[in-house]
Amino acid sequence: MTALAVPTSAGDPRPLLGVDLPAHVLVQLNDGWSPAWLIGRLHCADGWVALVQFLDNTGTEQTVRVPADRVSVTTVRHL
Repeated sequence: MTALAVPTSAGDPRPLLGVDLPAHVLVQLNDGWSPAWLIGRLHCADGWVALVQFLDNTGTEQTVRVPADRVSVTTVRHL
């Protein structure tokens, strides 16, 4: 069994920039934090934007752009 670490880097884009793609992340969506894949990162006039993939509540894969402060690079620890 694996557990995702608690988000600690939200708001700081540096961890987002320092990982190889694709990377496991947590993304803050409307209903809280969800596991996702970071598949891209774009620098826009307003700052960094992450391109992430995740499974929605119906099990459908979604690809969305979210602000860097809604993404947390995670570490996976084995229990």
